[in-house]
Amino acid sequence: MHNRRKSKIHIGIRILLVIVVAFAVFKPISLQLQIRDLQQQCEDLDESIAQKKVVNEDLKEALDEGVTDETIAKIARDVLGYASPGERVFIDSSEQ
Repeated sequence: MHNRRKSKIHIGIRILLVIVVAFAVFKPISLQLQIRDLQQQCEDLDESIAQKKVVNEDLKEALDEGVTDETIAKIARDVLGYASPGERVFIDSSEQ
């Protein structure tokens, strides 16, 4: 009976040891994958920030220039669909 009890304890210790070793092996791998994902998110955010800075600079330049006749004409043409007197506007129907 004493041997039987000892073998159950040994099996229990072996199982526990296997679980601890498996955890020790897989946890760092899992953490490394999380680190890679977070680094990719940081890179994406850095790229987004750079794009936003370019847009901000363009807007600052537009504000510094003020409203010019050229700006008004561009808005009238692009946004409102207006044309200059005597100008013919062709619409490419393949883009719609």
